[in-house]
Amino acid sequence: MKSLRVFLLVMCAAPLAFGADHEFREIVHTIEGAYGVHHSHIPFLGAVMFVARPEGVSGMKIAFFEDFKMPADAADVCRMVESSLGPGWYPFIRVRSRADGETTLIYTSPSGGKMRMMIVSLEPSEATVVELNLSDRAIKRWLKEPGEEAEEQSGHHRHHDDD
Repeated sequence: MKSLRVFLLVMCAAPLAFGADHEFREIVHTIEGAYGVHHSHIPFLGAVMFVARPEGVSGMKIAFFEDFKMPADAADVCRMVESSLGPGWYPFIRVRSRADGETTLIYTSPSGGKMRMMIVSLEPSEATVVELNLSDRAIKRWLKEPGEEAEEQSGHHRHHDDD
């Protein structure tokens, strides 16, 4: 009887656990299918995140694509990403560099005390997809003083001279 309850609990919780990263997996699989590449994981990322523990960041997932052939029209990738994300995600930043052909897309999805972010970076020979959750508190600190917060998090501090 106990094993039946555990089984039912796992079956009920599984869609919640896997649904949280549905968009990430959808973007990764869409890029793989459309461009004939396979993603790589960054070895030991989980261990690094456990040790580094960036304050206010959780649930980071990264997929890296080597030998990615950037399409002539980056708008195709933008449309694919947006259709993979669906409702609840909003464009935050879109940057296209004509000089080197790089494109960066950042989408956000506010969700109960945190902000989910999806970052897609496309270069002529590689692509990266990152999903992460930022706490509201971390976002507020960054928006208040982004330079100071970056220095604090990195451990590098500028010395200010008084005139």
